[in-house]
Amino acid sequence: MRAQSPALRRQIYVNWGGSGPSPRAVLREVDRVLKREAALGPFHPKVREEARALFRALREDVAALFAAGEDEVAFMDNTTSGVNLAAAGLEWRAGDEAIVTDLEHPGGYLPWLVWRDRRRVKVRLLPTGGSDKELLSRLDGLIGPRTRAVCVSHVAWLTGRRLPLKEIARRCRRVGALLVVDGAQSVGQIPVDAHALGADVYTLSGQKWLMGPQGTGAVFVRKGLERKLRESAAGYRTAREKALSSLTYFPHESAARFEVATVSPALFAGLRAAVALCRAAGPEAIEKRIARLAGRLLQDLRSEERVEVLSPAGPAQSGLVSFRVRGTKAEETVRALLARHKVVLRSVDAEPPALRASIHYLNTEAEVERIGEAVLRLARGRR
Repeated sequence: MRAQSPALRRQIYVNWGGSGPSPRAVLREVDRVLKREAALGPFHPKVREEARALFRALREDVAALFAAGEDEVAFMDNTTSGVNLAAAGLEWRAGDEAIVTDLEHPGGYLPWLVWRDRRRVKVRLLPTGGSDKELLSRLDGLIGPRTRAVCVSHVAWLTGRRLPLKEIARRCRRVGALLVVDGAQSVGQIPVDAHALGADVYTLSGQKWLMGPQGTGAVFVRKGLERKLRESAAGYRTAREKALSSLTYFPHESAARFEVATVSPALFAGLRAAVALCRAAGPEAIEKRIARLAGRLLQDLRSEERVEVLSPAGPAQSGLVSFRVRGTKAEETVRALLARHKVVLRSVDAEPPALRASIHYLNTEAEVERIGEAVLRLARGRR
């Protein structure tokens, strides 16, 4: 797999949580479909049937990733679109409430603010604290009969913390609230069973840990939510029946009712190849290797008092390792690590900003060791 990824040759790439470079198997599929479209035309009957077959097969593959039914999967362009689907699909009334955590990505909290401003919905901020027990206690103090949705990340983009979805789901069930999960930082690095976790909506991006093309994603929508979560947009792909003459339409009964317009078969062919690679490697095996690599980096960073580690104490909960180097600005450290050590990572919007290394199973022990050494040298004022 490393040999399939040219971006790993002359640098240490640890920004998979931002976007992962696609391996050659993914690129070949994108190229193959684009060339097929160019040769015959995208709307040639053979090409269109091939595209339909592709999406049928991909729906099966993504459903397997979610441990869900094919009729519970809709294709999106990213995680944020899936969260917006949930926020816009509820019938909001003045006084209704939504809850978001203080670890959410802008794509996880901004959609709810739109409906706060349009429908006088109250959006409440859940402080996650330093433990699951603290998080759940605070949630108990916020959630109630007016709560319509709780939106949380499975793995927090800022720190790599894994949130207790099953326990959160139980509290949502008690009050009839939807559990909406941002899975941008989970699918592709840990196993996911959307039903077992208690999610009502679980959304993913294809371009991160799955290493698929940008502009691809999917969302799980639990079967049985047809009346509670309505389509907020409609187009050719939304309807199983439609008639201009009578101004009527009937949306698909499956999650496909949330799909709207034309998407690129080539990009989603690339996503299918990426999903196949993930399933071949095995999510459980991927999770185990990532935990070992991230744990090694955490151990090195925690050994230096001038490095402040933001990721949770104890063993690594994910491949996301967040930290600050005391006395330096995050962006300056990002640039220094790239220029001096060829380490590609990013800063994140913690307060104050922090650095985040995203360790994937394609990274090596030697790379992790070099990252640790480089950070410690910078922290100690050496090049």
